[in-house]
Amino acid sequence: MKILQFLKNWALLLSILIGCIGHSWLIQFASIVPYILFSMLLFTFCRITPQELKFKKMHLWFLLIQIGGGLILYMSLSPFNIPLAEGLMMCVLAPTAAASAVVTMKLGGDGANNTTYVLISSMAVAIIAPLLFPIIHPMPEHPNFWIACWSILKRVMPVLIGPFVLATILHIILPKVHEKLATWHEVSFYLWSLCLVFAAAQTVEALLQEKSQTGIELLLAGFSGIICIILFSIGKHVGGIYGKRISGGQSLGQKNVVLAIWIAQSYLTPIASTGLGAYIIWQNIFNSYQLWKKRQEEQKGNEHPSDFELIP
Repeated sequence: MKILQFLKNWALLLSILIGCIGHSWLIQFASIVPYILFSMLLFTFCRITPQELKFKKMHLWFLLIQIGGGLILYMSLSPFNIPLAEGLMMCVLAPTAAASAVVTMKLGGDGANNTTYVLISSMAVAIIAPLLFPIIHPMPEHPNFWIACWSILKRVMPVLIGPFVLATILHIILPKVHEKLATWHEVSFYLWSLCLVFAAAQTVEALLQEKSQTGIELLLAGFSGIICIILFSIGKHVGGIYGKRISGGQSLGQKNVVLAIWIAQSYLTPIASTGLGAYIIWQNIFNSYQLWKKRQEEQKGNEHPSDFELIP
């Protein structure tokens, strides 16, 4: 029982460790990641209905930071180094992780607010990526802009929008099934952990294949940590203004890096995914600490635990 509890408490970091150790064997199964993402988002979206989706002002600020911040980073760094610019841009542009709602609730925050922004940010990336990436990184196999847009859209949209459409259909046609899936919302957390296994494996493989660019990899890894701290800080600050401090930090700071790595390796410079791989480590160290801190407070009998963040 203690072993199972240990595995549950430290699932995020253990997933990364397993992926790093078994990368050479696990990498052959990385193609199932889109299906895991689909399932993960389905469980998350079954918790809400279209009527419950409420776009709030704080979500607009988050969108401006997510999209505008990513573009500003790219434009500022691209004259100096394209892979660095692409990698750090994706750290900001990546949509919010579906598991953020689960982590938020575990920390005592507003999970429903996170779930809404997961959908909003995912839809934003699904629209922005096909329009932006063919310009940033033209694909030789698709010299026509619109063909390049479609090649991205047909892969991104089913993974991001498909689960929401299916959840809505289940809510209308099979409400009991929809309700049952909604009660299993924590499954998304463990599906996310499974995704992290493959993300870690892909990151290690990318590092091994790009030995000649160690300097860029180190820069991506280091700066991704700085970006992680900045995003959590800004999210906490903006969220705090609207009484959603924990939710705000998770909405802006916890990224669906698995999906971002998939997009970056498919449509940008492959080495750019190194920064995203490092971001996985940073954000999950951060969240693992917060969850551990909350467990410590609960064991002490604190009925109203505070905001367990590393950042004040």
